[in-house]
Amino acid sequence: MKKLFLFAALAVLACVQGVTLAAQRHRAADERITNGPVVEGVGDTWATIAWTTNTGGSTIVRYGKNRDKMDQMSEAPYADNDKASAQNHRVQLKNLEPHTTYYFSVDSGQGEGTGTDAKSRIGQFTTKSESEKREGRR
Repeated sequence: MKKLFLFAALAVLACVQGVTLAAQRHRAADERITNGPVVEGVGDTWATIAWTTNTGGSTIVRYGKNRDKMDQMSEAPYADNDKASAQNHRVQLKNLEPHTTYYFSVDSGQGEGTGTDAKSRIGQFTTKSESEKREGRR
């Protein structure tokens, strides 16, 4: 009886290891940014940042007036369109100061099926001045 139990336990262990190895081989690719980030638009008190990743993930922009201290954050819902191979991310930053340079980086984390994340390099934009807003320049 002990030998039969031991044999069954070893068989179950071998099956579990086989499934684990197969899952590791077929694991989704790590999340990465495939396009962007780009500054889609800028106003006097707002900016829109967009980028694309290869899989679903969170949509976060960290930003600030000092590239070494990007202490503000804005986010959008988790991007996950099962019908698309690429995921588009878009975040609008609000309540910015006019005629001010901001630095930003994007973060798409919790990559679908991978648990990985993708971070961008630091980008920058300058909000428009009040006079540019009145003149209607985009």
